[in-house]
Amino acid sequence: MKVCVSRRKVIDYVAKYATKSEPRSKALREVYSSTVKKGDDCNITKVAQKIMISSVAERDYSAQETCHLLLQLPMYTASRDFVPLSLDGSREVLERLNGDQPATSPCLLDHYMERPATLQFQEMTLLQFARQYKMPKAVGTAPVHRNKQVVAIVRPYCSPDPGGPKYEQYCRQSLMQHVPFRHLDDLLGSSTTYAEAFAVFLQSGSVPPSLEDDIYRLQKLQQQSDADRDQVYHHKVRFFRQQCHNRIIFVGTPR
Repeated sequence: MKVCVSRRKVIDYVAKYATKSEPRSKALREVYSSTVKKGDDCNITKVAQKIMISSVAERDYSAQETCHLLLQLPMYTASRDFVPLSLDGSREVLERLNGDQPATSPCLLDHYMERPATLQFQEMTLLQFARQYKMPKAVGTAPVHRNKQVVAIVRPYCSPDPGGPKYEQYCRQSLMQHVPFRHLDDLLGSSTTYAEAFAVFLQSGSVPPSLEDDIYRLQKLQQQSDADRDQVYHHKVRFFRQQCHNRIIFVGTPR
């Protein structure tokens, strides 16, 4: 047995055992084997249902999580509040309806697009609107300013890779967050695609620091495009010179 005489070693020792993982439960293969052995019939549907119940409905609880649950302690704490920001038009479904009331409640995007037409809200972006204001009950009315800004959780997530399959959607969502608009067509401007409009926005000079990586990717893509054009040009020049070299050109003088 060794005695910890250093404060740092005591902290490391406590942190090691506080974060120690619990033994894992049965693997899927073991669950499958035990379910098949216990089964009285060979009905594959019932066997699959039992396996699904055993593998999905159950999970491992750590000792720390169990302790928090028994003591009724919060599972997490945060110094800021969070608000969901859905950019694909998702809305909350209401459980109870009254008369001709819509089955869904207005989302944050609906409140932003129908915000009051005052100077205070006219040039405000969607991200600023979500962080600084509480949403009113009725769409189109003035929202209440928050005492403290919140963190907006943007959904859905799209990869910022310019070569990815959802890059057009990523550009649209980025413009929705950082460019003031009232209709989605306002984001396009004179461009035909959201990728083109996003590239124009990145070169406008009014880009927030959170999009610096996108500026770097755009510059890298433009450099690659310029290098490809130069390569094609030099290839054409070499091909033309080779053709001229392989031909014999006679220049006749008039008699």
